[in-house]
Amino acid sequence: MPWRKYSPRRGKFGPIYFIAKGVQVRQDSRKKWTVFIEKMGKRINKTIGPGREGLVKAIRAAEVISDRIESTDFVQVDGQPEKSELTFSDYSQEWLELNAKRWDERTHERYEEIIRLHIKPYAGFDKPISRVGRNDIKDFLRSLYKKRSPATVEVVHAVISGIFNEAIDDNKLGANPAAGLLKKILPPKQQRNVKDADPFTREERDLFIAQAESSCTPAEQLMLKVMVHAGLRLGEMLAMRAGSLDLTKHTYLVAESYKLKRFSKPKFGKTRFVDLPGFLVTELYEYLAYCKKENLRGGKGAKIDLLFFDPKETGEWPYSQRKVQDLIKRVCKACGLRRRNPHDFRHTYATIMLMAHQSPGYVQKQLGHSSISITIDIYCHWIPGEGRKGIEEALMGENFVPNRVRQPHIIAYKTKATSVTN
Repeated sequence: MPWRKYSPRRGKFGPIYFIAKGVQVRQDSRKKWTVFIEKMGKRINKTIGPGREGLVKAIRAAEVISDRIESTDFVQVDGQPEKSELTFSDYSQEWLELNAKRWDERTHERYEEIIRLHIKPYAGFDKPISRVGRNDIKDFLRSLYKKRSPATVEVVHAVISGIFNEAIDDNKLGANPAAGLLKKILPPKQQRNVKDADPFTREERDLFIAQAESSCTPAEQLMLKVMVHAGLRLGEMLAMRAGSLDLTKHTYLVAESYKLKRFSKPKFGKTRFVDLPGFLVTELYEYLAYCKKENLRGGKGAKIDLLFFDPKETGEWPYSQRKVQDLIKRVCKACGLRRRNPHDFRHTYATIMLMAHQSPGYVQKQLGHSSISITIDIYCHWIPGEGRKGIEEALMGENFVPNRVRQPHIIAYKTKATSVTN
């Protein structure tokens, strides 16, 4: 067979056959054999087809091309002139399309958004990929860090690094210029995404809820109350369904989360039951009766599924996360409170529970943290008197005498007599 005279090297998607200098045959992510030609910093490729037949045709085409390279300085494939080297920006789009099938839909959308919002607009990425240097990337990430969070900088860097790794696999580069740059730009890893919780006090919470009751729709009121009285994440609250409520047992089954018109599993992929306070169950019962009445009035039937669908959306979709953020901002401003974000409602729930001496283990279960250490790390300084009870017994052991408080030993010192002259 024609490929036996070439020594293949293992590539990302299969073997790579080196036909001549700058001419290779390899498989792409679709398992189709492709001829790659590289000459004087320029690269072109031609997809031939899958299977053994595609490999035979690709090798024969590559052999013809390698003969042409030796006899002419101008390379063509099937009559098409070779392309100039792609810019980093254009290569990033190819990387996105080539790897799309490897990612789930949400990951692909996230990477597409990063390329569209951050990589495409940056002028430093408009030059050939082989000319994008370490300083270009460093300047870009530093400017991004001035406007965005460390988490955003991390994921943008990961995309850039992935694009360069793809170029290395294509033999366009010998090294990744983005490697190891984050430690020169961001704080130490354990400090990058640490944000101090900013919960309401109980008094501030009650003031906020009172303002919401006087200025918001029933749905808006209950969305805010569920977050602050049940500790649900924003996406978990937006995905609430009537079928997951058990008003008899005062529980709600958290089985979904919602963002950008997509329902998915909760964080960590784990469902959980959340205990609901009696007063919140009463309000949920009244709200379901209100929704049933509104549905019947609108000719939709009595069945209720989503609790908080946006009436301005076509079809039944929950409110967007942005709308809830704006709602919180509006209510905070109306009652004179410092602006909070939706996750601070979750912090409010946790801190009030812990300050009321609820078990950290129970609070962890309610919040859905993957381990109790996360709960303790975030909220330890809101746990009052932790360890205070029994401190004397712990320190003194058998020598401890209960209800005995030693009086401080006061030593009186005699003062020297001094003469006073008038």
